[in-house]
Order: sequence, then C-alpha cells, then structure tokens
Amino acid sequence: MAAKLRGLWQAWKRIGQLIGDFIGRLALTVFYFTIFLPFGLGTRLFGDPLKLRSGPAAGWEERRTRDLEIEQARRMS
Repeated sequence: MAAKLRGLWQAWKRIGQLIGDFIGRLALTVFYFTIFLPFGLGTRLFGDPLKLRSGPAAGWEERRTRDLEIEQARRMS
C-alpha cells in the first residue's frame, strides 16, 4: 500500500511540475505584453534622452561655468 501511494505521489509531483511550468510561462508572457511592451514602446516613441528633437538649436547647449580667479583655482586643489 505504501509503495502504491509513493508511486502516486511521484506521478503527482511530475504533473504538478508541468502545470507549474505552464502557468509560470503564461503569467510571464501576459506580464511582458501588458507591462514591458507598452512601456518600451512609449519610451521609444516619446523619449528623447539625447535631446535631439528639441528646439531650433538642437544639439547645442550653453556651457554653464563660473569663471574662477587665480586665487579660487589655487584653493580648489
């Protein structure tokens, strides 16, 4: 009797593994197409990290520095 129950338990574990693998793949596929894909498309279509699509002076930004006097430059090192 114990050997038969052990065999049933082993079979159930194999079936459970197959069901778990299927549900895991299904859940990750649904998650990908509902979360990652729209986010990636939105970033690709509307994002501009290099600011290439900005106004007429695209590609150039004003350099913002403050001029240091010689004494201030010596104190920095």
